Amino acid sequence: MAITLVDDGSDIDTSDYLQSFVRRIEFAQVIRRETPGGYTVAANTGLASTEYDFTALLNSDTIVPARWLQKIVARFAMAPDVGIVGPLSNAATWQSVPDRSAPGGGWAINELPRGMSVDDVDDVVEEAAKAIPGLVRLPLLNGFCYTIRRQVVEQIGAFDAIGFPQGFGEEDDFSLRATNAGFGIALAQDTFVFHAKSKSYGSSRREALTAAGQAELRRKHGAPRLKRAVETMKLNPYLEAMRTAVSRGLRTR
Repeated sequence: MAITLVDDGSDIDTSDYLQSFVRRIEFAQVIRRETPGGYTVAANTGLASTEYDFTALLNSDTIVPARWLQKIVARFAMAPDVGIVGPLSNAATWQSVPDRSAPGGGWAINELPRGMSVDDVDDVVEEAAKAIPGLVRLPLLNGFCYTIRRQVVEQIGAFDAIGFPQGFGEEDDFSLRATNAGFGIALAQDTFVFHAKSKSYGSSRREALTAAGQAELRRKHGAPRLKRAVETMKLNPYLEAMRTAVSRGLRTR
């Protein structure tokens, strides 16, 4: 296992901190880009730096529990075609638990329950997932924690940094391209990764990037296919069952 931190042209304080971190961790490295290239270029830089069988892309505003990676990698062993796996989260659109939607509209950003750590919530999620022990296949996955089998990158290439330079749709494009190539996409329903969400952009900038990303997805894959994928995520019974079970588990914790 190795940790690669992609420094996409950060300021000197952040750069110094990252360098001090990797000096303390034998299996960690920093790759610094002197000129910021945007999220997708940074992700591709990380992908190109490793030849491991699996690469997990993590946003910088995530907190992982103790056994997150082992549980995610275990999903790949459940079917030979699985090429991409992602977990549940407090803030990951369709993969959010316990609530998917905010009371006032839009996507929920669920706070950690008072007195509970990320590992505590992961325990609740793992217990709830015992009712759904099989492989849960999905058409899309949120990119905040996105683990890829090496063969997928070798076959379809990296993320589209031209169409999605700042992200906001690059993982959906990658997922659809992977599906076109015959790879499956799966949920690690027994795994919870915390996502602080929306720390890089303000709301107006985020809305503009989202609109641009959706337009590019429609151009590349067609509006009907995107609509089918979204409806599949929206109506997925396993995601809904996990939200119900996790909500119950948190209340009784």
